[in-house]
Amino acid sequence: MNTMRASSTVDKATAVNLIVGMTLWMSLSVLVVQLFTVEAGFSFAQLYRLLAISGLSATGWHFLFFWLGERAMQARFIHLSTFALLIPAGAMIGLLNHPPLSYTALQWLAVACGFGGAQFIAFAQTDRIDHSALGWTLAVNVGIAGVGIVVAQAALPLLSSFSWGGAQAWVTMHGSGDIVGVIAPGTSLYLANHGWLVVGVLILAAIAWRYTSMPQATQQQTKMRKPTSRYRAILRNKHTWVMTLLYLMAFGSFIGFAITFPLSLQTFSTSYAPSALTYAWIGPLLGVLARPLGGWLADAFGGAKVTLWCAGVLTVSCVIAGVITYQASHSELPEQWFLGYLLTFLVIFMATGAGSSAIFRSASVVIPFELLALALRWLTAVATAGAAYIPALWYVNSSLATPAYALFGFAVFYLLCMGLVASMYLRTRSEFYNP
Repeated sequence: MNTMRASSTVDKATAVNLIVGMTLWMSLSVLVVQLFTVEAGFSFAQLYRLLAISGLSATGWHFLFFWLGERAMQARFIHLSTFALLIPAGAMIGLLNHPPLSYTALQWLAVACGFGGAQFIAFAQTDRIDHSALGWTLAVNVGIAGVGIVVAQAALPLLSSFSWGGAQAWVTMHGSGDIVGVIAPGTSLYLANHGWLVVGVLILAAIAWRYTSMPQATQQQTKMRKPTSRYRAILRNKHTWVMTLLYLMAFGSFIGFAITFPLSLQTFSTSYAPSALTYAWIGPLLGVLARPLGGWLADAFGGAKVTLWCAGVLTVSCVIAGVITYQASHSELPEQWFLGYLLTFLVIFMATGAGSSAIFRSASVVIPFELLALALRWLTAVATAGAAYIPALWYVNSSLATPAYALFGFAVFYLLCMGLVASMYLRTRSEFYNP
């Protein structure tokens, strides 16, 4: 059996920490919707801007950890950086308990929450990985952090309805919702619970770290360093740049749509405000579930073919979503278009999840394995920018009353990526055929 040696191991406690970081970051996607429903005094443009700021922050932190190299992938470093999330969690509790809110303070909170999105890619807790199943292995490990998105968007709206710890009550002025159903105007919400959830999960993570961490992880930390030459080797490899663009297409779209989707549902139409938080979590959940499926398909049929299929689905889906958005914005009954919009985006989430794993599978073939761990960190750092430019584009197009144009623009980008995959990896004389 052809096997490869992994560069590091990460235990179950670290997996919990990865979920905590993503939960904190994605709590902002819920908070901006709730700030609208309680009429905290901010426009949709300002709320989209908060999302873009947090995405930019997460991208910056990712690049910092990328340059730290192997040290930033060790279990102890991940644990310590995750405990630092107590700072933004505490700031969130304090800020949301003392209205009225300062927009400047919210911007700084968005920057701090972005730190939670800068958690790390982890290999399986084994010394050897079967190369024939590498797509599946990478997909499962990277998908761990995606669980935090679902936790934030499914649990937080529900927890916000409960009062405890002397939390400040905010009264909804517009219809809101959670996974149970619609929340009527005039209902009390306790927004500080966002921070308390993170604090609670961090306590559980600390317990898990104490009782399940492996001694081997500590022993390995002193042995692993990344010389500067490996950075140069990664950045001089043309396939690194192709994979970067493709991963920006897939994971960049997934994380960008995940953080933007709840608010985009809330702003679906000026005359129709659906219960956004009742449905928003479904898309990221399907994307997370599709990630192992995409890895399995890539192992079976080749990463390039699966990437091409996913890019094609994204192209068609974004055109359909753009048409629906345009029709809804010019309709007297926009609610009749909402279901189609929601279902189309569920398909988009599944395609981005599956495509992300297929691209990781291809990267494991076209990039030397000894460089793979660092290269995947680079891909993720760049692709995280999707959480900045997608809400920024939504803000611009919504401000100009042309929200459909962003979706048509995405469709063009996905079509170009299809051409890139076909020309680089699906020609019979390609350097790597269907990796």
